[in-house]
Amino acid sequence: MKTAYIVSMFPCWSETFILNELVNHTQSGVDLDIYSLKPCSEQMVHDEAVPFLEKTTYQSGYFDLGLLCSHLRLFFASPLLYLAVLCRLLFLKGEQAKVKIKALAVFWLSPTFITTAHKNRVEHLHAHFATYPALLAWIIWKFLGIPYTFTAHAHDIYVNQDLLPLLCRDAYRIVTISRFNEQFILSKAGPQYAGRIEVIRCGIDLERFQYDREKDAASEAQGALNILSIGRLTEIKGFGYLIEALRMLHEEGFCFRCQIIGDGHLREELLRQVEQSGLAGRVSFLGSKKSEEIPGYLRDADLFVLACATDRVEGHDGIPVVFMEAMAYGTPVIGTRISGIPELIRSHQTGLCAEPEDPLDLKRQIEYFIRHHQEVAAMRARARELIEQEFDVALTCRLLRVLFAHSRLHPAPLP
Repeated sequence: MKTAYIVSMFPCWSETFILNELVNHTQSGVDLDIYSLKPCSEQMVHDEAVPFLEKTTYQSGYFDLGLLCSHLRLFFASPLLYLAVLCRLLFLKGEQAKVKIKALAVFWLSPTFITTAHKNRVEHLHAHFATYPALLAWIIWKFLGIPYTFTAHAHDIYVNQDLLPLLCRDAYRIVTISRFNEQFILSKAGPQYAGRIEVIRCGIDLERFQYDREKDAASEAQGALNILSIGRLTEIKGFGYLIEALRMLHEEGFCFRCQIIGDGHLREELLRQVEQSGLAGRVSFLGSKKSEEIPGYLRDADLFVLACATDRVEGHDGIPVVFMEAMAYGTPVIGTRISGIPELIRSHQTGLCAEPEDPLDLKRQIEYFIRHHQEVAAMRARARELIEQEFDVALTCRLLRVLFAHSRLHPAPLP
């Protein structure tokens, strides 16, 4: 079944959950295209992403004579439809004017992807993020009648919902990664979509993250406790709260080192915080790493901590994939009680959860980990079991492929 994945940017270093799906679908025989609204602007590219570059369609720019000609062809082929789609976006109601502007920008870029979908006989469209990728899927559906689904994650629904009713109304199915998100979408788009939302987790490749049955718990570790944290250096990852919790632990005489993998605009600010907190030499920033390097760091870590927080611009996380990777390997985890995270890190069952933006509670959770060896060992085993049951990419992709196939057998009404 010819399927096109629509994303904001491909490849994208932080979006390993999309890459995991692409790899699994391909291994299962799915014929894939990728439509990227933006060209890749990152220097680091995961090795697994390289084979997909030749399958990826980009629009080279906004000022392109060929793009203008494509718009004219679309208009003269179906003038009423063309104007109906354009007017729908022109008169889009919402809280933010920039959403309408960006929606019109997606419409302007859309002929390249409409032409490619028609030429390649695409049978299903799946978008990641309930914003502009899903909007492109909606536009292609309007012109070609190809059914679409989309996966809603985090900032794409938490920050602004101007596009959400439009996208939900015409999607074959609405996929999201948590029960928390399911209820959030229903509260914003309307209860009429209750039967069309599918909770399908982000999945990871369990063959890459083999469970370490011999891994020592912290209370038996020799020397300093090795803490690991991974994520973009932005507000929603809560690194400032983690550093403050570590400062308090340091003042109480706990021996540890903390490695932080990732990069972002807060790097210099966090470095200053580490210096001012007296943690120089104990907390180190390693920059970005490729996905194939991550298991090595997880193997060496005694504890994985990510203090997810809320931010006015980005909202907050959904369920960070890095938690799943740590739990699959057998590294104990500490997160925060935000959005869908407690569905994965079930407190005192599969890990520990602190109150968000509360360094003191985060410190308490790290202390519990240090002092309760047997309880933490049981959490590790239950965490791996939960990952196998709900977060295995082989399972989650199989569920997605069932949706894709059903959309072909039971297509939505023509637009």
